[in-house]
Amino acid sequence: MASSHVRLFSLSYYQYPMNHLIQNFKDHENLHALLALYAVLAKLPKPVGCTAKDTVILPIPTTSSRIRARGFNPVLILAKFLSWHWQLPLWQGLARHDGVRHQRGLNRSERLANTQSDFYLTSAVPTRQVIIFDDVVTTGSTVASAARLLISNAPKLRIISVCLAHGSADFGLDRA
Repeated sequence: MASSHVRLFSLSYYQYPMNHLIQNFKDHENLHALLALYAVLAKLPKPVGCTAKDTVILPIPTTSSRIRARGFNPVLILAKFLSWHWQLPLWQGLARHDGVRHQRGLNRSERLANTQSDFYLTSAVPTRQVIIFDDVVTTGSTVASAARLLISNAPKLRIISVCLAHGSADFGLDRA
């Protein structure tokens, strides 16, 4: 079987100043950084062919223990803005198992191994297109893991990935 790919749309590399904005929002609840990230997201055009009738935005979920520790879900906050900006519904039908090792600080091989069975579905995929949203895509392992689960449950699903920043100019997101 030929390899399938998930298209990735990113606003920036994960470098200054984007990395500082993301870190200040996620780690320090900095509202000025959040407003700057909203302004950046507002520049991102909606992918062609995505309508409210056939497309949902899926924020990459975090564990409930991570939300308790942080006090909020930064990816969900950013995804809600993108949902409003693009006038596309938000779908939270994917959940992350608690006890999964956090990705930050892991090298590429550790990240790839860490995301093999991170997720589970809490509801059926409601549309024919899903935009997976994450704040940072480093190796693509998290997005690829989510995409594999979605495709295994909805084989004809079209998946697009959108992020604020990614870690490299040279990577692909294999979904199958």
